[in-house]
Amino acid sequence: MQPTWQNVLAYDLDKPVSEYGFSTRLAKENFWTKNFTQSAIVEYKKFMYLAATSDLMVSPSEIVDIVWHQHLVFTQSYQDFCALLGKPIQHVPSTHNKVDFEKFRAAKERTLTLYQKTFGEPPHDIWNFKGMYESLNMPKGNMKVRSFILFGLLILAALSVPAYFALRPVYVKIESGDFLFYYTILAIAVMVVLRIYNRAQVSRFARAVHPSSFLFHLSPLEVAYMKSGNLDTVINGTLNQLAKDAKISIRDTTIDAVADAEARTAEEYQALEIIKAHQKIRYESLLNLLRAKPIFSNTKSAIDAFQKYFVKSKKFGNLFYVSFSVLGLVLMLGFVRLMTGVLRDKPVSLIAILLFFLFLAVVSILADLPRTLGKQTIADYYKKNLATLNPDNNWEWNYAMHGSSMLIPAMVTLVAVRSASSDGDSSSSDSSCGSSCSSCGGCGGGD
Repeated sequence: MQPTWQNVLAYDLDKPVSEYGFSTRLAKENFWTKNFTQSAIVEYKKFMYLAATSDLMVSPSEIVDIVWHQHLVFTQSYQDFCALLGKPIQHVPSTHNKVDFEKFRAAKERTLTLYQKTFGEPPHDIWNFKGMYESLNMPKGNMKVRSFILFGLLILAALSVPAYFALRPVYVKIESGDFLFYYTILAIAVMVVLRIYNRAQVSRFARAVHPSSFLFHLSPLEVAYMKSGNLDTVINGTLNQLAKDAKISIRDTTIDAVADAEARTAEEYQALEIIKAHQKIRYESLLNLLRAKPIFSNTKSAIDAFQKYFVKSKKFGNLFYVSFSVLGLVLMLGFVRLMTGVLRDKPVSLIAILLFFLFLAVVSILADLPRTLGKQTIADYYKKNLATLNPDNNWEWNYAMHGSSMLIPAMVTLVAVRSASSDGDSSSSDSSCGSSCSSCGGCGGGD
């Protein structure tokens, strides 16, 4: 008797529910996002259904094969699944010889034909790419960013010498105040133009990403993490939902679980397990425990892996090279002015201070560049398409867009108290500069 597709689809690979269940482990080991993981599992079920109902050999996509390999590890679950399918499905590895190549090529073509007849057009992101990140259309760069920074610093240092001799005759004719004014205007203008240029380039990168890519199918809490870069944002979203559903109670900074509370998601299951185990637990302690749990850390791992993939791409490399070179040249112009003043025994305190703050600004711009695609461009995409993505006005999407203002009052209080406590801990290390910039000084050069 052949299985029905609905029974195959309904089979839960995550049963029995556990802290490190099938989908959680699959996402963790492959750095997959939540929705992509679930889509890959559905496509795996479709493939297995075709394997069970076809008399000829079928072949999975590389992503489906990853799910298959993972399911084989869960031996009892796999045996039960095959029993549901009505026959054992053997995993036959390729030996990569010519005969196998032709056999698997024919099997793959047959599989796609069967798939189209049974389910329609296969999802591009699962069946046409070798991995989740290939849909980004971002080939790997030839040089690591760190290597380029070292190389670039050496080049700028070498150029400083001829630049000094070329610019010195000009610099000695420019008054200190005039140089400070025009150099500041130049630096600000360059940074503004560079910011506009970078955002335009990153938007162009985003348009080249395949429409089926995981980037356009993130969960609300993954978008929230992408914007904030803080895993507590994800945890707070889960706790807020539990509080909204009256599954936990919040009093002061203590959280307790309602006796008959049942989890709706894997995240809720993990949070409730810890809260119930401690009976009552302080919010700060709960955060510390949940940050280490795979169901939450997977969000951080997947989004951070995306950022690293972007940074290693040729597209980002070219963007970074331009930004580094332009900002480096601006800094070098100021540095040459500083050296001109030092060598001529002129006051240089003002140009030194300006260069210090300009250097900090440059470091900040370059450090923030890797997050431009996710934090700004992709976040803007979700903001513009919120009405389509969230027709039911789900609070999680509103939370992803607007942050902690969408939390219930009790959670807002918890977050505020913790933030105030963190600020208090760090404030003791703050101190005033202890020096004044009002003393007389120059910026080097100028007769």
